[in-house]
Amino acid sequence: MPEEVITDKKALDLSAEMPLIEGVETDEELILGRDLTSAFIKAIKAFRFYPPDNPTLKGFRDQLLKKFQFFLNKYQSFVIQVGEYNLSFKGKIIYENKDVKSSLAFSLYKDGLREIRFVKGLEEWEVQGVIDVLKHSENINQLEDDIVTLMWEKDFVHVSYLATDEFLEETPVIIPDNIDQFRKNLVFKPLAHHVEVELAEEGSEERVDLDEILSKAIDEPPPFVSDRSVYFLTPDEVEGLRKDVESEADPAFVFNVTDILFEILALEKEQEPYQDAVNILIKVLDAFLTLGEFTKATDLLKRVYIILKTYDLQDWQSESIRKIIVGAGEEVRIERIGKVLEREEVRLEDVNVYLSLLQKNSIKPLIKLLGELKNSKARRVFCDALSEIGKNAIEMFTPFMDDRRWYLVRNIVYILGRIGKEQSLPYIQKAFNHEENRVRREAIQALGLIGSPKAIGLLVRALTDNDVRIRCMAAINLGKGGKKVGLIPLLEVVQSKDFYKREPAEIKAFFNAIGMVGSNEAVPVLQQLLERKSWFSRGKTDEIRIGAANALAIIGTPDARAVLEVGKNSKEESIREACAQALKSQTP
Repeated sequence: MPEEVITDKKALDLSAEMPLIEGVETDEELILGRDLTSAFIKAIKAFRFYPPDNPTLKGFRDQLLKKFQFFLNKYQSFVIQVGEYNLSFKGKIIYENKDVKSSLAFSLYKDGLREIRFVKGLEEWEVQGVIDVLKHSENINQLEDDIVTLMWEKDFVHVSYLATDEFLEETPVIIPDNIDQFRKNLVFKPLAHHVEVELAEEGSEERVDLDEILSKAIDEPPPFVSDRSVYFLTPDEVEGLRKDVESEADPAFVFNVTDILFEILALEKEQEPYQDAVNILIKVLDAFLTLGEFTKATDLLKRVYIILKTYDLQDWQSESIRKIIVGAGEEVRIERIGKVLEREEVRLEDVNVYLSLLQKNSIKPLIKLLGELKNSKARRVFCDALSEIGKNAIEMFTPFMDDRRWYLVRNIVYILGRIGKEQSLPYIQKAFNHEENRVRREAIQALGLIGSPKAIGLLVRALTDNDVRIRCMAAINLGKGGKKVGLIPLLEVVQSKDFYKREPAEIKAFFNAIGMVGSNEAVPVLQQLLERKSWFSRGKTDEIRIGAANALAIIGTPDARAVLEVGKNSKEESIREACAQALKSQTP
C-alpha cells in the first residue's frame, strides 16, 4: 500500500478514541449508533486533513449521509450527548479523547454545545453544513464567533441542539429555531475601542467590560504559570498513565486494528488491498474465537452485516464481504468454539448471540458439535441458535433423524418444533415412533408448536398412547392450540366409562386442556360431569367434579360462570366445594 495512503489511514484512525462498549452485542441500535458516530467523526477529520478539492471528501460525505438515512429511517432520531472529553449515545460513551488539541468533544463542549439531535428527513446540505462548521472548530476565533452561533446561522431543518451559556448559567437551554430568535434577546452597545455587552438576563443591570477583561488577562498571567506543581503528575494523572500502559500491554489491544480494516472496506476501490483487508478480518475473527471473546466476535460480524446493508458496494466487494459471513460458520471455526466450551467457562448468552448470526453452511458443523457437547445448557443454546439459522433449511436437519444417539435426535426434533413448519411433520411423526420415550415426548411438544391440522391429528392419536406422560402432553398441546377440532376427542376421553380410573394428574391435565380451548360447546358436558351421580368411589367423584369445575373456570365465559354459581349452592357438599374453589381461582 502506498506510503501516503498509510499516512491517511493513521490520520483517520479512531481506534484509541472509540472505546469498547460492554453489552453492545445485544443492542442493534447501539451498534448502529457507534458505527454512525465513527463515520461522523472520520468525515470531520477527513475534511480537516484533505484539501477542499480532494475527491475523497465526496466519498466520506456520501457514505455518512447513507449511514444517517439508514439509521434515521429505522429509529427516527439520533441524539449525541456532548461531554467535556467524550460523546455519548443512549448513555454509553462511544467517543473519548482527552487531548484538548485534537478532541472533537472538547471543541464542542467549550463552546457550550451539550447535545446534537438529527431527525428523520436529514438532507445532504445539512450534513455538509454540520461538517463545514465542525471542521473549523479548532480554529474559531472565540472573540468573533463560536460553534453554537455558526450552527444557528445555518438554519437547519432536521438538526437541533442543546447548549449552555457559560457566562449566564450552567443549565442547558434549547437553541432558538432561527437566528432572529437568537438576536432579539441580545443587546450590544459598541463604543469605539471600549465595548460593553449587556447581559440578557431578566432583572439584571450587570455589564461585562470586555476591554477590562482582556487587559487583565494580558497584564496578569494565569496563576498556573508560576505554580511549579504543574510539572508534577497528580495521583489521577499517574493512574491514567498506568491504565494506558496496561492497555498497551493487553493482547486485546492488537484487535483495535479492526477499526482501520473496516475503514479500508469503506474507502478502498482496488480489489487486491480490499481482499487483503477481508482476509485479515477473518484472521481477527479466528483470534477472537480462539480466545473465547464471543462479544468481540459478535461485534465484528454485526459490523460486517451493516456494511452489506448500508454501503454502496460493487459486486466483487459484496462477494468479498459475504466471504467473511460464510467463513464465520465453517467447520474449522465451529470446532474452535467447541474447544473453548470444553476448556473454560464462558457466557453462553454471548455464544448464542454469535451463533445466531451464522448462515446455513454452519448447520451441519453445529449439529456435529451438538452431538458431542456434554453440558445440557450449552446444548440448549446451540438448539436455539439452530432454530434461527435453519428456518428455511429443514432439509439439512432431517438426515440426523436416523442418528443412533437418541439425545441428538431429541434435539433435532426440538429444533424442528421451534422452526414450526408443516413440512417437517413426516420426520416428527417418525420420531413419534422412536423407541426412546424421551424422543417421543419431544415429538408431542413439537406437534403442539406446529399446530396445523395434520399436527392436531397426530396429537389426537397420542391421546391413547401407552405412556401416561405422552397422553397428558398430547392433551395439553391440543388445549394450547385453542381449536375446536381438538375439543371433541378431549370430551370423548373424559366421558369414557373408565376415565375415572386414571391417575389424578392425568384427569387434571385433560380437564385443563378442555378449559384452554375456551369454547362454550364444552359447558353442557362439563356441567353434566359436575352434577352427575356416580357409581364409583367418593374420592374419584371428587376428582372428576374438581376437574370439571376448574375447566369451567378456565373457560371463563358467562355461561361457564353461571354453572359454577349454581353449583356453589348445591345440596351436595363436594359440588359446592368444587365450584366455590373454582370461582375463587377466577378472582384477581
